[in-house]
Amino acid sequence: MHAEFVTVMYHYVREIQNSSYPGIKGLEFEGFQRQLDYLSSRYEIISADQLIACLTGDAADFPDNACLLTFDDGYRDHFDYVLPELVKRNLSACFFPPAKPIEDHTLLDVNAIHYILAVANDVEQLSRDLLDELRARDFSEAYLTECRDRLSEPSRYDPAEVIFFKRMLQRELPFELRSEITTSLFEKYVGKTEAEFSKELYMTTDDLKELIREGMYVGSHTYHHFWLNAVDAGTQEQEIDRSLQFLSRIGAPTHNWIMCYPYGAYNQETLEILRRKDCLLGFTTHVGNSILDPQRALELSRFDTNDFPQ
Repeated sequence: MHAEFVTVMYHYVREIQNSSYPGIKGLEFEGFQRQLDYLSSRYEIISADQLIACLTGDAADFPDNACLLTFDDGYRDHFDYVLPELVKRNLSACFFPPAKPIEDHTLLDVNAIHYILAVANDVEQLSRDLLDELRARDFSEAYLTECRDRLSEPSRYDPAEVIFFKRMLQRELPFELRSEITTSLFEKYVGKTEAEFSKELYMTTDDLKELIREGMYVGSHTYHHFWLNAVDAGTQEQEIDRSLQFLSRIGAPTHNWIMCYPYGAYNQETLEILRRKDCLLGFTTHVGNSILDPQRALELSRFDTNDFPQ
């Protein structure tokens, strides 16, 4: 069966303005409530079960105006703010937590970077601090200049200086080095250790079990939250296997299951691994309507929350 539907992607959802981190880029809770009003008035909010039934042929029909809600990264926001609101409205949604930060109380580099940027008053100074960290490790000026020129391009939501900072610490540098530098800058700017901050930021396994009991779907967002297209096939398979083991421990489905690619990143090796491991659906960060075609079901597009009124 081929069907078209809207998928909305969320990350931070909380009361931001009066919080300890008003600079974090997220969706105010009141904006989330208004957006649910808007989406519910124009679409039929569907569950993961309805989506899976449509693709497997177990459903007689599928709404013409279907909309699926997805929440990435396993934030405590999703338990404290999102879950009660969904339950109150009798709505279902999909949640995609990375396993390691929840089980080991570590902090994803991407989140450390978010909070460094949220508290830094001067992004140019932040970039200078990053470059000083690299100079102290004997990186050449020619290499640093080449990186600035190549990576400093604005994105849909961030200026060039922010993109340079993010890309250097998310992809450009070797994993252990970028983690080391990110930890150093996080403690300098945020003033907390990553371990204590992790316990504030992410849900627990008990929280995730409660999501499942309340009728929510919990799917895979890998183990470490790597860019899958930047690691080899063996590492990709380990990431997916360890995530599935985590899902099994919390009672989430591991048959006809749903994948959400960290950063929206994947390649053909990823798709081949997922097909072998009984994965039914995969969500990207490509912008647009989701097309439920069995041949393309592992490459579903999504809209960002910012694409709709709030």
